[in-house]
Amino acid sequence: MLDWILIASFLELTFLLGVFPLKDTDFWWHLRTGDWIRQHHTVPTTDLYTFTVSDHPWVDLHWGFQVVLSWGYAYGGVVALNLAKCVITCFAILLVITAKKRDWPVWVMLLGWMPALLVLSGRMYVRPETFTLLYLCADLAVLFRWDKHPRLAFLLPIVQVAWVNSQGLFVLGPILIGFALVSAIFRPGAFAPSRTRWWRTVGIATLLTGAACLLNPYGLKGALYPLQLLQTMGNPIFSKSIAELTPIPEFIKRNVGWNNLPLCLHLLTIILGALSFVIPILWSVVARTSSSIPQSDPQLDPPARGSSKKDTSKSKRKTAKRTKEAEELPQGRVRDWSMTLFRFLLFAAFCRLSWQATRNSHQFAAVVGTITAWNFAEWAAAISRRRPRIEGESLAPFILPRLATLGCIAVVFAIVASGRLYAWAGEDRRIGLGEEPLWFPHEAVKFAGKPGMPNRFLSFHDGYAALYDYYHGAERTPGLERKVFVDARLEVIGPDLYERYLNLQSEMGGMKESSSWPAQLDQIGRPVVLAGHATNAMIGANMMTTPHWRCVWFDSIVGVFVHDANAEIVRANQVDFAARHFRPASATIPQGIDAFVASAKAIWAYAGVLQAHQRSDLARPMILLGLDYARRIQQADPDSLTGWKLIGQIEAAREPAVEPSNRVQRYRLPFDPVFDLSAVRATYALRRAHLAAPNDFLTLLLLSQQYQDRRMNEAAAPLHERLIGLRPINLNQAETQAKSANELAQLREQLGQEISSAWENLSELDRIVASMLATGRAGGAADLLERAYPSESRPWEVTDRIATLRLHLGEAEQARVLWQKASAPPRPAIRSARVAVSYLVEGLFDEARRHYQDALRDEADLFEAHYGLAVLEEDAGRAIESLRHARQAAEHAPNEVAKAAAQVIVTETLPFAEL
Repeated sequence: MLDWILIASFLELTFLLGVFPLKDTDFWWHLRTGDWIRQHHTVPTTDLYTFTVSDHPWVDLHWGFQVVLSWGYAYGGVVALNLAKCVITCFAILLVITAKKRDWPVWVMLLGWMPALLVLSGRMYVRPETFTLLYLCADLAVLFRWDKHPRLAFLLPIVQVAWVNSQGLFVLGPILIGFALVSAIFRPGAFAPSRTRWWRTVGIATLLTGAACLLNPYGLKGALYPLQLLQTMGNPIFSKSIAELTPIPEFIKRNVGWNNLPLCLHLLTIILGALSFVIPILWSVVARTSSSIPQSDPQLDPPARGSSKKDTSKSKRKTAKRTKEAEELPQGRVRDWSMTLFRFLLFAAFCRLSWQATRNSHQFAAVVGTITAWNFAEWAAAISRRRPRIEGESLAPFILPRLATLGCIAVVFAIVASGRLYAWAGEDRRIGLGEEPLWFPHEAVKFAGKPGMPNRFLSFHDGYAALYDYYHGAERTPGLERKVFVDARLEVIGPDLYERYLNLQSEMGGMKESSSWPAQLDQIGRPVVLAGHATNAMIGANMMTTPHWRCVWFDSIVGVFVHDANAEIVRANQVDFAARHFRPASATIPQGIDAFVASAKAIWAYAGVLQAHQRSDLARPMILLGLDYARRIQQADPDSLTGWKLIGQIEAAREPAVEPSNRVQRYRLPFDPVFDLSAVRATYALRRAHLAAPNDFLTLLLLSQQYQDRRMNEAAAPLHERLIGLRPINLNQAETQAKSANELAQLREQLGQEISSAWENLSELDRIVASMLATGRAGGAADLLERAYPSESRPWEVTDRIATLRLHLGEAEQARVLWQKASAPPRPAIRSARVAVSYLVEGLFDEARRHYQDALRDEADLFEAHYGLAVLEEDAGRAIESLRHARQAAEHAPNEVAKAAAQVIVTETLPFAEL
């Protein structure tokens, strides 16, 4: 009974591991094809979805899975299909963990299976490979038993018929049978007369299994399909660019070593599988050569006290079976563990398969987990048989390991349910049964296929093409043929077209001034272009800078672009980011915090590229909108890392990046809102993010860059030290750390020796402060000045200098206190304006507005106050107020640079102030 509780608990864990939202983009073209097959009552033979290789043959052996998928989606949606996936996986696991001999302890099998189960869960998707898992486990269960029950082999052809009509990996079935037959051939007495009947039975079943491979709609062509697939997928263009086809050595290289939980679990599964051979073999050698071997009574242990007659009768039947087995052994010997060739071949082959591509981890885990469980359980049984039986022995040796196993399963269950497993693995996975939020751009793809849009579609990434296939492909609208450039069916599009796609993607995502990609898009018919923000924001930003391509859709996931030859579409749908800021419409406002986060990240990515193209006219409206979203996030959680980091990222993009040769020590000069406002706002926000999460990689990088842009070496150095000390999670981070190490060395060289802060007169103090500031010690200089000048007698010039240093360091509150406590400022309006800017830096618009207005009551033509209010009101989306103050700032600007900055705000707000 306790063993069945263990099995049930293990299956509950298996089920939970499959309870995560749908993220697989291939789901949609499988679903559309299933709909098409149900509609036309036939299978496709040539490509249905692309305009580039529409004449290519398509051997769709997934058709059985696709029909089931279509039917399940029609009646239960994604939730039902996700539940079905979990049930199928649990049943598959049940098949192999119950394929055991009677004396094999279940608890040993489950512990041996645990790492493999975690590996298997990584690809527990609604995909054809879920069916493959079921068929694979069914074959293993049959092959385990066919030695004593050869007639079970006739289940193999039935499984094979289903398999060949579900996925191209049906070839694994004959491979498993081949390994089992090889093992049977090398077994002692394999061809003894008593085995003739066995060979005849399994031989017929094997021939029928081979013939079953032909029972598919494509006949011999379908049966040979795995060879074609192997040749196509073996092309290096796929393994170099597609993560799931990456060999494990290359995966390790790309991810900077072994610091990856899924990889460690994969390797642990291999090591544990290897140990399941090595340890029992060594034990067997030692046990057989030992001088005194305990004799095991082949008779059944006496029944436990209190057992019923029924239990005793059942025990006697089990005893008779074990006695018969014992009599087959030489006298004085007990059955030890012995390695089978079948298990070894399976282990070696599937380890090799998994080493070639990470996508094979599903089948690898199923086979190696099963082999590991079998080996260790058989070894545990052999140990148990050698242990002398003692009448009246305590049940503790029986119960305790099972309770410990149950506890282990419960701990893993809790770790998975809490989300910690996925956090440790660095996976963006959560518990759920529907679709992953903000993953599939349904509305954007529907828009891309609406009437009047081009009939051709090009997407980056290619997974979104599957969604287009679903909504518009295979003549979803009768008489209207809409097709894609490529999609994820690599066996159909082939390596040449896929390489062409990658080259186009690379060129469109580059920063070359002259590029041929617009001409290439012209050649393929000026398709609708969809660019995903997560990995292809640079493509979208580049398209915005070209003369003839227009953004007609922009949401939290993707941007959609069309050529301006589609005049009606452009006129009706071109995205106006400034209008979304100043005149927000409910239809374009992201729904929920996660959507705000995704949108803000996308805008930051776009803005950086646009600024690199020197297109501030395009970047600034996006930045205003992005800051709206980032502030919404920060207001929802005032101390959150995400909100402050996004504010800092986007604010830093308001101005073009500073080249190292153009860096200026702005903190040494009087505060100037035109040059300094964005920098100190970004610094403050990033510093708040750093306080919330001191080891956040991107925050450390961006904050150090902010300090370095103003040559604040002392503040930047410790950030680089912390950044270098972090453990990189990918190759990009490792490269960034190497660069950071070089920059740290330069910072230390520029800082030079420590500067003594001891001084005897003001002249010496000024010299020390000047030396500190010259070497980038803004914080040290501020501390020294505060100690040197008591607050009650400190001159305004010194106070303003210290406060300005604090503001540049990101210490807005300290700066404000200094300005507020300053005695006898020569111009009270200046103090009010400086206090106002400290509030603006903190994002406290109401307080900043009040103090700016106080400043204007004292000096109505104060540029600093008008300019600060113009920026504040523009950020707040108040176009009329911003325009008024921007005009006043332009009128009272102290120089042409300040006037030009104010005039930019006038230009941006004027269209919305006049509405």
